[in-house]
Amino acid sequence: MYEHESKQPSECHVCKVPHFDRNNYFHGKMLSARDLAAEQHYFNQKRWLINRMVLGWGVVCGLEVRAEGECLYVTSGLALDCCGRELLVCDQKGIHAKQIAEELHIDISKPFPRTEWALCLEYYEQKIESVRVPSACDKGEQSGEYNRIRDHYRLSFRPRDEACPTDYDEETCPHHGLGQRISIHHAVVEQSRKCPECKDCECVLLATGTLGYPIGGKLELTLDQDYWKYRPVVYTNPALASLIRCFHGELAHIVKVNWEWGPNAHYTLDEFFYLLSEKHLKVAFDRHMNPGTVTDKRTFRLSVFIANDERNCPVHVLIPVDHIEYYGNEATYYFDNDCLEYDLRHACRRLTKPLQVELVLHGDMVHDQHDRALDAELINNFPTGNGVQGGDFVTYFTVGPRSIYSPRRLNEEASYE
Repeated sequence: MYEHESKQPSECHVCKVPHFDRNNYFHGKMLSARDLAAEQHYFNQKRWLINRMVLGWGVVCGLEVRAEGECLYVTSGLALDCCGRELLVCDQKGIHAKQIAEELHIDISKPFPRTEWALCLEYYEQKIESVRVPSACDKGEQSGEYNRIRDHYRLSFRPRDEACPTDYDEETCPHHGLGQRISIHHAVVEQSRKCPECKDCECVLLATGTLGYPIGGKLELTLDQDYWKYRPVVYTNPALASLIRCFHGELAHIVKVNWEWGPNAHYTLDEFFYLLSEKHLKVAFDRHMNPGTVTDKRTFRLSVFIANDERNCPVHVLIPVDHIEYYGNEATYYFDNDCLEYDLRHACRRLTKPLQVELVLHGDMVHDQHDRALDAELINNFPTGNGVQGGDFVTYFTVGPRSIYSPRRLNEEASYE
């Protein structure tokens, strides 16, 4: 049982301690309570300074909140408050709705309006192990003191609008024009010019909810569906590494396409129709994909832009996919033969200018077996990707009449006629 607790001031900034003084030890030095207290103060304040300025503040791990009946439970975990002080909870804590009402100054003996509350985790120093101090020469009676100081915490409830609302504004972004007018490094440099500080906000907000009218003698205690939304979180290295692996290193990419593509890729009409009807398009991935997403015909588009003469704008012809087969990390695309025979061949009979052919694979719609979108952006060469899920794989080539490009037969039996 705790015998005494004292609340520490919460105004914290980079110069809360303007300088750090260490004890200088030498033979014969007399150590007083002041010297030993200064030793503790030196290391505590140094650690808390690094915590709040380098690590940040908020929940580090655990401290999950759940509501069961008339009780609210908080699991074990660790948090840092805005002064850098560690808040370690090692046992599950339960709080009854009556205690919440009492802290919010609500009289539950009569109906009351539904009240929105915020659950806070705060730092407290607990003085424990009471001892009696021998009387000094100038004191007639013995005095009491405490043998230990425990870094402790307190769970408290406040009206929601008093739980540091300015610290949880999700609409405020300090980096205007990020990625467009300023670089990420420039934005970080600008932010570093102002040292973070907190004032009168020792609360680490864990959850929000409501306390309602007594129904049948029972208080109605509920957690908000998005109770986690305004929990400040410390971005630890393991958490950031996990996010980086999810968004970068473990994404699927396209590693091969069996058709030639790019600004120097040209086909004759014979070759082009042979590609469409015989040498089917094959796309290889570097990871196992979700077959249902790969074989969805809506994920792929083959467009042909045809200009019959110099006066006409190109006509867009979309070649539909008949079906897609996926096996061994490779997708094979089969195109609609009726469209090839009756529409595309007819449109190409009087071709006087090269066709522009565009291949598009929608990476947002193609997922791997962990439901991560394909990193499909074709930046330069294979493998595809820019480290972000999704994006479109877009490439192109040119198809021209025989009079423009030299024939390059893919198969002696292939013929346009």
